[in-house]
Amino acid sequence: MIRKIIFFIIEAFIGMKRSSLMITVSLATVFISLLIFGFFLIINLNLVQFTSYLNSKLEIRVFLKEGLTKKEIRLFKEQISSLESIESVKVLDKKQEWDDFKKRYTQLQLDELVHENPLPVSMVVRLVDHKHLMSMVNLLSGFNHFVDDVIYGGKMAERMQKVSSFILYFGWGIVGVLFCATFLIVFNTIKLTIMNRSDEISIMKLVGATDSFVMGPFLVEGIILGLCSSVFAIIMIHFGLQFISYNMLSFMPFFPSNLSEKTVFLIYFIVIVWGSIMCLMGALLSTRSTLKKIL
Repeated sequence: MIRKIIFFIIEAFIGMKRSSLMITVSLATVFISLLIFGFFLIINLNLVQFTSYLNSKLEIRVFLKEGLTKKEIRLFKEQISSLESIESVKVLDKKQEWDDFKKRYTQLQLDELVHENPLPVSMVVRLVDHKHLMSMVNLLSGFNHFVDDVIYGGKMAERMQKVSSFILYFGWGIVGVLFCATFLIVFNTIKLTIMNRSDEISIMKLVGATDSFVMGPFLVEGIILGLCSSVFAIIMIHFGLQFISYNMLSFMPFFPSNLSEKTVFLIYFIVIVWGSIMCLMGALLSTRSTLKKIL
């Protein structure tokens, strides 16, 4: 068995040497395909991570009507806090909010323009799950006796969710096109290799070689093609990921761009498996169809 595998590997390299031009083209095509596939995975995971980050920061600001007593505010807070989808409810100090606002906009000299605190009493409501955001906004808006206005910061998260979904579908479309193109390149490369060795294959069949023995070197050639392309792609992805992470942190320090080491290695593993399977499938179908024609 080991001798047979060694024979397949040697024969695969001989075939690759004879079709060096097509092999180079195939390597480049598979490499580019896997590189795009790898970066697509990274971008998509980062977008999912960033969207989750935004969702975790989502809060609803509830502005209460003027004239409510402390008891009414406390009862309203208890009523909201009892809802299942609510994580926390915090009543903001009206005076502290006004002082913070004046500190942020010191250039406006608000003390000279406004002599009384114009801010209403407000609450910050955090949710357990952002999926309940809109239903909770509508629910809170319905408390007309207590609530004057309700605002929320979900617009950005909604846009990011749409962008993430678009990139996901668009990315898979590109990956699908690249898969087909790469598959055809590998298919034709193996086909050319087989045609160049058609005389040798005919002789092997005459002396009793089985179909699996004849196909072996070409399948190994496909696997080698996939593995080599995957390794080159992973090297580029590794350095590209470091460059992107460094620059992302420089310009957007709040952006959670650092994927865990486990996730990065999982991406590398997926790229290797994807490349190997893609090239093996191309080699297998090419070998079967071409051998039927020449034998």
